[in-house]
Amino acid sequence: MSVQFSTITGLLDKFSIKVHLKEDCELIGFRYLNKDVSVYLSDYLYIGKVSDLAEMPSSSRANYMLYEDILLSTLYKQESMSNIILVSNKSDITSIIDILQDLFDMEIKMVNFTNKLLELCQEGTTIQQLLDVGYETLGNPLLLVDISLCFMAHAGGNTIKNEPLWEWTLSKGYVTEAYVNSIMENKIDRDIESEHNENSDLILWESGLLNHRQLVGRVLKNKQPLAYLKMLEYNKPITKYDEQMLITLCRFLSLTIKGSNESFSSTNPLVDSFITALLNQKLYDHDAISERARSFNLKLYDNLYVIAIELNDINRNEDKIYYLKRKMQNYFNRDTVIIYDKYIVVLLDVKGENIFNKNELNLFRKLLEKHNCRAGISKVFHNLYDLSEYYKQTITSLSIGNQIHSSERILNYNDFIVTHMILSFGDKAHLKILVHPIVKLLIHIDEEKNSDFFKTLCAYLKHNQDVTLTSKALHIHYNTLKYRIKRIIELTNIDFNNSELLFEVQLSEKVLKLVKQIGIEK
Repeated sequence: MSVQFSTITGLLDKFSIKVHLKEDCELIGFRYLNKDVSVYLSDYLYIGKVSDLAEMPSSSRANYMLYEDILLSTLYKQESMSNIILVSNKSDITSIIDILQDLFDMEIKMVNFTNKLLELCQEGTTIQQLLDVGYETLGNPLLLVDISLCFMAHAGGNTIKNEPLWEWTLSKGYVTEAYVNSIMENKIDRDIESEHNENSDLILWESGLLNHRQLVGRVLKNKQPLAYLKMLEYNKPITKYDEQMLITLCRFLSLTIKGSNESFSSTNPLVDSFITALLNQKLYDHDAISERARSFNLKLYDNLYVIAIELNDINRNEDKIYYLKRKMQNYFNRDTVIIYDKYIVVLLDVKGENIFNKNELNLFRKLLEKHNCRAGISKVFHNLYDLSEYYKQTITSLSIGNQIHSSERILNYNDFIVTHMILSFGDKAHLKILVHPIVKLLIHIDEEKNSDFFKTLCAYLKHNQDVTLTSKALHIHYNTLKYRIKRIIELTNIDFNNSELLFEVQLSEKVLKLVKQIGIEK
């Protein structure tokens, strides 16, 4: 327990004081000057009057707070090795003593609080026991929620009668959507600006949706959020010392959560590191991968998919990333969700042939829309050692989505295989080289004659040369379509029995569509 000399001068700055600081130091208490004492300790602040120093040698090294009943000689101030606070004879010395007493009392309280938490941890404590001690010491209700803002534990929460948000959380087990949105959109009222608060990364103030202010502490492990501890300013005002004690409590909670069964059941660091090693190919031996999966009790269905969720600039905030990760763990009900290379990566195993049914697909799309994210999905695969290759498919899907300016939230690689092949063509600036001469001819005729031969041909092939279906799709008469097909044959000599030729025509259509989408060629 100690207080910096400069901290004391800062607290007393509102009084008429003069400070002569030779060297800042730590103080463990204060005493009154006594002429009978021959030795003055360097870690105490001695309080008295300037006249009491008459017989003290200037060479002594000590810390003084002196009431100016007489003027302190300039020579003494110059030669003295001591730190001195001079208090004007107009100042209220009693108030100053009270401030000092409160300061050292709070330091003792903080030391006792820390020691009590340390003893609990040494004995094998629980999260609830730590919160109970925190509530007893701090005097205000405490609420612990995980990174997805779901309830973990509380102390004193049942005493609250006029705070709907707390009452909701304690009864439902999770916070309201309005509160989540206020956090994610950074609409909370911050009374402490980060540039003026050295602890801004550890604590912040919230009000807004609350009837009372609350102080929120971040429970961190390796600078990553594990949980949030909320203290409601309900029974008494929260002081600067309360802020420090909340930070201390958060640090002890991080140790307890790390080794407690009350930790997040879906968080498995071994599985996280295993999937990461598969993605970066540090682990590539097939037998070793199978053995590792068995040892981690990683039981997966046969059909595997990779989903990569792209994080935009808005949701790359560290807290939001881990919040979204937990959301995805809850949505997919899987531990195999990690943060990798600025993506949230999901290894999803499914029993059936399809990754999603229609309803699941819509729900996933809504979840992505809510958090302004996009997801790339790989083709199905069956072996963990292929994870890295199929992860690349998800990144390719997202990249192609950007290139073609797609507004879709879900980009499935199955839909982009041919597009990927086309974009892999060496000379992207001249993709029209891939367009078949028949297609070029029909487009030229259409432009000159204002006809629709190319559009008709594409629709005819899309509907497997079925005249009835094609005419309905184009909204033209059956005989009109037959006439157009006849003219296309006359103009191009196309053989509708040549499957290779028809594939090249359909590929040309995709190339032209892609050229238009990515805008690389007029």
